[in-house]
Amino acid sequence: MAVEKFTDNVGVKIRYLDNDPPHPAGLPILFSTGIVDVADDYVETLEFFADRRVLVLDMRGRGGSDAPPSGYSAEEQAGDLRAVLEANGIGQFHLMTFSRGTTPGLELAFQLSDRVRTVSIGDYLPAEIALPPEFVEQMWAARWRGSPNSQRVSRHVLAGIQAASRAREFWSELAALGVPVLVARGSESGVIDEERAAAYRRSVPGVEVVSIPGSGHDLFRPSRTAYPSAVLEFIARRSPNS
Repeated sequence: MAVEKFTDNVGVKIRYLDNDPPHPAGLPILFSTGIVDVADDYVETLEFFADRRVLVLDMRGRGGSDAPPSGYSAEEQAGDLRAVLEANGIGQFHLMTFSRGTTPGLELAFQLSDRVRTVSIGDYLPAEIALPPEFVEQMWAARWRGSPNSQRVSRHVLAGIQAASRAREFWSELAALGVPVLVARGSESGVIDEERAAAYRRSVPGVEVVSIPGSGHDLFRPSRTAYPSAVLEFIARRSPNS
């Protein structure tokens, strides 16, 4: 059962869900989600992890977290992730990301390189993608998982994310972490095509690339648990006893 919790990051209230198992097995997983995701999208996912503790945020500007007028850089969003770790006294952890949540997730991993044990990346490059001005209106008018994005996120939040974005790649930084890395992609389509999968294999020693059957970019459709299952299997095999 997911427990709703709150913490503070330099005056910004951050809401998150914690599956809070009574007898946790192994290190917790911190999950950094997509650009218009909310934590409640993942209640079923949290339940699936059972006795593996998982924490998933409403990143600033989404869900029940505060939506300040500014402060939407990847570094500031990484601060939200870190605030959740510190609020719970979590030392070592496993990082799981999906889509653009990969960018702040990796920012955090590089900051806490002595604490992150594995990295699982959901259909994204190790990068920050610079967003063009037209991104704001296009995203505002779009839908995600059956609901309008205008109900998921305020327009000024999208504008803040766009304005703060810049083009950067993290291939060398990810390789230098020296931890096991999993990359999951959809079997149908998505960001990580064969060429980008090959780039991961060239650039990150020991990386594993897996396909989620039937999925496109949204690795949680049609199955809510296929990507989480791949993450659990990866951790058990590549980082046993953690």
